[in-house]
Amino acid sequence: MDVDLTLNEYTKLQEQECRDLLRLFHGMGIATADRVYAPGDAVYREGEYGDGLYILTSGVLKLFRPYSGSKEATLRLLKPWDIFGHLAFAGEARQLAYAEAVTECRVTKVPKVFVERGIRRDPQVAFKLATLLELRLVQYEELVRCLLPRETEVRLANLLPILAQKFGEPSEEGDITINLRLTHQDLAAMVASTRESVTKVLNDMRNRGLIEVRSGRITLKDARTLAEIGQV
Repeated sequence: MDVDLTLNEYTKLQEQECRDLLRLFHGMGIATADRVYAPGDAVYREGEYGDGLYILTSGVLKLFRPYSGSKEATLRLLKPWDIFGHLAFAGEARQLAYAEAVTECRVTKVPKVFVERGIRRDPQVAFKLATLLELRLVQYEELVRCLLPRETEVRLANLLPILAQKFGEPSEEGDITINLRLTHQDLAAMVASTRESVTKVLNDMRNRGLIEVRSGRITLKDARTLAEIGQV
């Protein structure tokens, strides 16, 4: 796989691989299950057995783990054609996080037994799965990179462009709006910081003209300076 692919190119490739995989399953007569989840609904909970492959086909979903009582760490925000869930082929394994709908979501599930059947019947299924798992790993690596610096400012400067590429809507002026309502607590959960620290950093970024915040949506006004901050 070309390691120089941009995040947008990864996203397009991921959608194509997911669609191809579902076509392979359907072509073999393997059933998939579609379900719609309302905001706040749990697709699965931490500790439940991993029993299938999940593909988000519409909406936004988050993976998170609770800690220190009422706090939670957001591991990933998912967009359409992201795969998720712990699919264990060797024995049984439990889910490592909660999967919860942020907006109304539609999720396609392929039960584990059908995934295994598809792999046995067509090597392309295994190839498509391997590609999708590699793409998921790339996204995890990007998020881990955000957490390496100790300063909240640097972490946010790394995170915001990633969210803009994944959920962004560009304007004619060249700005990019993250089309997702994010509270300061949401962002704090993604960069392992406190709401107070995130609020302080966002206010500073706004005062410097780097971002604009309207109705909970963040617009990147100066992506170049944000990138420079993120490289510190």
